[in-house]
Amino acid sequence: MAALPRRLIEPRPLSQGSAGYTLIEVMVAMLLTSIMVTSVFSVALTVKTVGGKGERKIKAAAGARQVASLLKNYVTGETGTASTGAPGIPGPCAGAANNWSLTCNGITDACPSGGSACYAFAPGLHTLTGVLPATFEAAPYNARVSYVVTVTDTVNGRPVPSVSITTTWTDP
Repeated sequence: MAALPRRLIEPRPLSQGSAGYTLIEVMVAMLLTSIMVTSVFSVALTVKTVGGKGERKIKAAAGARQVASLLKNYVTGETGTASTGAPGIPGPCAGAANNWSLTCNGITDACPSGGSACYAFAPGLHTLTGVLPATFEAAPYNARVSYVVTVTDTVNGRPVPSVSITTTWTDP
């Protein structure tokens, strides 16, 4: 039997509408697009996270400065109150149980003595609420401004307090 001659198949010319992309080209384009989208979202998330932390640091610093400013009003040897009957000038918190405490104008002080209206410069740890914005003092941040009063020196028999102010919060 004789071999049949092969029939040549002529390639058809491509029509105008059949031009397109190959599978490799589509996959490379998808890979490059996904890398660009991922990097853009990563930068956006980093900016948002860092911006929030910076805002909380600013709020905390403002609270500490406010407490330092308030405590300047208490720098005196006067500790007399109306409740003790001691003579003296009225303190910055006139009308409060102890007008020389920080417990006025919406601020509360967890005093070292356990009372709620102790002398602002009573030695020990004072934890304040009502200084920072309410949303910052509430959950999930639970921010607090506290200060520690220590007496390291006396002048003319009177104690000279030293104050260290700190602001603490938890980052969620």
